[in-house]
Amino acid sequence: MIYVTADIHGNMERYRSLMSKIDLKPDDTLYVLGDVIDRHPDGIKILLEIMDSKNIKMLLGNHEYMMLNAIRPPANLSRHDSVENVKIWHHNGGEVTHDAFIDASLDTKDRIIQFLKDLPINIDIKVNGKKYKLVHATSVTKYPYYPDRYYYIDSTDFAVWRRWHLGESKPRNYTMIFGHTPTNHYQNNNPMEIFHSGRVIGIDCGCGFPAKDSRGPRLACLRLDDMAEFYSDLI
Repeated sequence: MIYVTADIHGNMERYRSLMSKIDLKPDDTLYVLGDVIDRHPDGIKILLEIMDSKNIKMLLGNHEYMMLNAIRPPANLSRHDSVENVKIWHHNGGEVTHDAFIDASLDTKDRIIQFLKDLPINIDIKVNGKKYKLVHATSVTKYPYYPDRYYYIDSTDFAVWRRWHLGESKPRNYTMIFGHTPTNHYQNNNPMEIFHSGRVIGIDCGCGFPAKDSRGPRLACLRLDDMAEFYSDLI
């Protein structure tokens, strides 16, 4: 079976709740569409579990992207830029992850950084003859064509940050599944639910929101073999 989830945001309780419900088997595959870290305290712990799992695959999210820029910035950035990147990361909920990373061993830190650097931006898969493009925020292939590409540094920055908007064009030859933007931006379901709109599916159901939030946040997962939906308990 093929499962897809996204935006765990360090919430171990919701992660454990969801994993108990999908009951992942050795020959199953779970795709995590980025943003494992930040906002809640257990992002590093969950990230290490994913790294050690043989049947969980992960994409780069904007929060992992911020972490990489803050901890090991590109060579062309000045020290001042690096400090600014840390501020940006912390402002977006990264301080709790940064604290946990600092406490990790040097070997663990190196493993995490290398793992994040190697993460793909998009993944194309086929399930039951149907094509899917798994993305964090949007498809990297859109970058050359969208006018607002000028707001982004490069195609990676675009693919992990740009939000999909209601009313814009949808893919023709595949179904795009994305996280990044909580589904309450598109629908008013409470508790929050997976968003379906033709060849576009949003699965960020607000796991990064605080506990007992009035919007009914939870961690969502979609099984592509039969389109069954799974949700963590409302914690």
